[in-house]
Amino acid sequence: MIVKYHATRVSLALKRDVPGVRRVLIARTDGLAFHDDGPESDHDSAAAVVATVLGIAERAAGTAGLGAFSSTTVKGADGTLVVHAVGAAHLLAVVVDPQVNLVLLERLARRLVAELAGAEAGVPGPRR
Repeated sequence: MIVKYHATRVSLALKRDVPGVRRVLIARTDGLAFHDDGPESDHDSAAAVVATVLGIAERAAGTAGLGAFSSTTVKGADGTLVVHAVGAAHLLAVVVDPQVNLVLLERLARRLVAELAGAEAGVPGPRR
């Protein structure tokens, strides 16, 4: 089970290791926020939006025969939103500045998503 500790650790690791991370959100796939370091007044709507992005991307991946869904990226003039599936019930969304190295972000996010998925499944994570 993902607990606040896991979410906080993931958020801190992303912000520490990838310059330009503006927001980290972990939500349930039904659109309920679990952890969001963005404005509190925006937590519920942001969680619902990223859950919708995840659902559409999963459907598109399936329709296009791309295999198991991993992540999707939405780029805008002022930044990028990357949404990763975390197990069956959660997602990780990261908002970054436009100049962020997306390869670095992807490498770190995949490792952190694996840890969160393990926590969701009840597998003990790495000791720190």
